[in-house]
Amino acid sequence: MVPAIKPGSILVVNKLAYGLRLPWGEAYLVWWAVPKQGEVLVFYTPYREIAVKRCAGLTENHSFLALGDNSLYSYDSRSYGPIPLHNILGKVVTL
Repeated sequence: MVPAIKPGSILVVNKLAYGLRLPWGEAYLVWWAVPKQGEVLVFYTPYREIAVKRCAGLTENHSFLALGDNSLYSYDSRSYGPIPLHNILGKVVTL
């Protein structure tokens, strides 16, 4: 996310922005919102790594596309495809 997020930055993440999930659970129990285009999300990649990227839009199959701000060097949905919505950990509130 360089240049939007500088190395060493502290992020505030709203884990209840989209729904309620149990800490040990993989899926959300209740959804009350979905990410909008341009929102910065914290999520698990398909390789179970934690990533911080922008939502580029929702796709069918209850997924979203994640794109990094540093597009030439960003490891994002262009590399690993759409991300299931249940992989979202939260929404970044402040940068």
